[in-house]
Amino acid sequence: MSATMGFDPQEPEQRRQLRAALKAVGLTPGDLWLNYFSIGGSVGEYEVEAYLQGLLSLPSVQRDLLAMAANELIEDVPRLYAPYSDDPDLPDSGRDLGRGSSEPGRDSDEAGQETESAGGHDSHGRPGADEPTDPSGDS
Repeated sequence: MSATMGFDPQEPEQRRQLRAALKAVGLTPGDLWLNYFSIGGSVGEYEVEAYLQGLLSLPSVQRDLLAMAANELIEDVPRLYAPYSDDPDLPDSGRDLGRGSSEPGRDSDEAGQETESAGGHDSHGRPGADEPTDPSGDS
């Protein structure tokens, strides 16, 4: 046992990382406790709050159940990502914001430039939609 309030050596760091994870995704101690309790945790909400504040030590099995409960909740939080230009989740209105009405072919011109620079394929390695075809078969 360590000298800090009877905690085992891993407990303070485990608590710190649990608190950081909850804060990063905006989960409350109440959210954590409810999920923890639903998966078989036996410590009350007040004790979980005291544990998170460093005022109470918990057995490793209960700390691990808290970690499991937190990880389940974190998995349910949507994550941000950077979309590609052809991502179906990218709203069409976002693509139109930078385009003026005087440039009707701008997007297709840019796609053609991208296709040429990628050797007839788009940035994802797929054949370009505007790829020129040579009827003689010569490249």
